[in-house]
Amino acid sequence: MQYWRAHYRDALHDTDIEIVNTEEDYRTEPLSFILDNVTFCGTSFDDFHLSDEAQYDEAREKFSLLKWGGYSPKFNISSPYLYDLQRYELKVEIPVKVVRKRDKELIAGVLFLAFQCMESDMTKSHSIIMCDDTRVYRDDTVVQEFSLLLDGMCYKSAKKTMYFEAALNDICCQMKNDYYIKSCFTCQYSDYSPYGNDDYGLMLCFCRHKDDCLRVNNKDDFFSFLEGKDFDGRQETYLCEQYCPRDRASGYRGFVDGVIS
Repeated sequence: MQYWRAHYRDALHDTDIEIVNTEEDYRTEPLSFILDNVTFCGTSFDDFHLSDEAQYDEAREKFSLLKWGGYSPKFNISSPYLYDLQRYELKVEIPVKVVRKRDKELIAGVLFLAFQCMESDMTKSHSIIMCDDTRVYRDDTVVQEFSLLLDGMCYKSAKKTMYFEAALNDICCQMKNDYYIKSCFTCQYSDYSPYGNDDYGLMLCFCRHKDDCLRVNNKDDFFSFLEGKDFDGRQETYLCEQYCPRDRASGYRGFVDGVIS
């Protein structure tokens, strides 16, 4: 369990909040926060939704919510209603451990993420989501900053994205001569699914199959040695006692800059 400092802002709020991260599998929606006595939960930072639909009448007076789901005869799909949080800004501080290469010292670092969810730009393509038989549109997410603070320095990702894989790769490349992040992202035994991944928290930990992990150096190897084996769903920022630097096999996604250098 972790508690992350954050600042939330929308039309009616401008306040510090605390995001609770249970660090459990992404299918449990491990992130949550409470504001104005309303609880939101999600798997990543721009997909928070109402935790209890019984709070909908109260919540819609205080927050901008997008209702979607239900039954769509056009697509013959039926699903529960969800109420996504929209039109807000969030700044989040995520504590991480970093190894300083010159003396192998483990030091504290902070990942800083700042973004805004705003009205959809209708000139761009959007994924199709429905509310009963009507198409609705999620907000666009605009990232202002994705950076790592440590040792009095700030490494800012040139890729302003919610995808931790892209942003962390960029940061790791910048600091590869001096530091590397010690977390699931740089671990030998974790990888992304070759079928695709979301922006945060969808790493596959194969620590129960270490020998097989060391045989994987490309996509074909992944299917040969790890496909079908049990795994734990982990966040990029998670760290456990079985951590091993990603320096013996490249895995499906390749080496991580900053670990092997």
